[in-house]
Amino acid sequence: MIEMRQSRREALALLAGAGACAIAPARADDKPEKPKLNFALSVDASSFTPAYVAAARTWKEQGLDVQFNIFRNDAEAAQALAGDSVDVTLQSFDGLLSLIGANQPAVGFYAGFSQADFEWFSLPSIKTWNDLRGQTVGVSSFGSLTDQLTRHALRKHGLDPEKDVQIRQIGPSSAALAAMKSGRLGAGVLSAPFKWTAVEAGLTRLAVQTEEISKQWPKHTFIAKRAFLDKYPDTIRALLRAHVAAIRLAKADRPFTAKVLEERLKFTPDQALKAYDDVIAGFDERGNIPDMDMFWTIKKEAKEVTETWPREKYFDDRYLVSFAQWAP
Repeated sequence: MIEMRQSRREALALLAGAGACAIAPARADDKPEKPKLNFALSVDASSFTPAYVAAARTWKEQGLDVQFNIFRNDAEAAQALAGDSVDVTLQSFDGLLSLIGANQPAVGFYAGFSQADFEWFSLPSIKTWNDLRGQTVGVSSFGSLTDQLTRHALRKHGLDPEKDVQIRQIGPSSAALAAMKSGRLGAGVLSAPFKWTAVEAGLTRLAVQTEEISKQWPKHTFIAKRAFLDKYPDTIRALLRAHVAAIRLAKADRPFTAKVLEERLKFTPDQALKAYDDVIAGFDERGNIPDMDMFWTIKKEAKEVTETWPREKYFDDRYLVSFAQWAP
């Protein structure tokens, strides 16, 4: 089942008045061939901040009328793209690999999301990774990125994920936090805003992804079918101009962007500002892919791949190479 929700563009547009930086208008010579675009995120999360800012302001500036779809996970977003229910998705590289592995003619074409923003927490009595022996450790689902990262971290600290701990599917961060607070779970991996709530609850912060795994992580990429990129190049350029403009606006106006996050994600004002500070440095307007070495290492450990894929198998560089010609 596809879950679709209209973005609250009209409400958010009211937030973008005074103080927001000027946005480059759409180019007459790059009029979108397909102005009505079906666009999807795999989930709602602060790492998608540029998309929320684009919905509030910059899509319309580029002549796009975007149907904004939010799914519950990568698999649903990938299924929608495969079935042509959406034209473009913004989701994880894991989702992209799954599409390609299923022989879908999909490809990433713009990245620039490098947030390594997961954190591991445990019960107050558990102070180190070694203290996890015999404990239960929560991940969102088996085979998920949180599962793969957690298994890698356990091995790094001399623990066998199959023998020394019991890994349990616990669902989203909210469920993992609740399970730890009730004492039903020894440790878990959390995302925003629950990692901040965990600190307030007195749980032990075991590690952060930037230190435990890598300073940067290839978090998200824009994905479309290759035929769509070939058929609608001006539409894609308009979408990416809106994306670049949204990043510039977000970096220039912290209060406005925090208000967008409050509205979109139902964060408190304090959570929205923390979320902004947590993710903003990880957005690269030029769409570059951060270092992939650790990504491929973890995928090999999970036996999802046997070797590092050549870049051309999963990424189309045409818009990165031509940035100076189409960017706002």
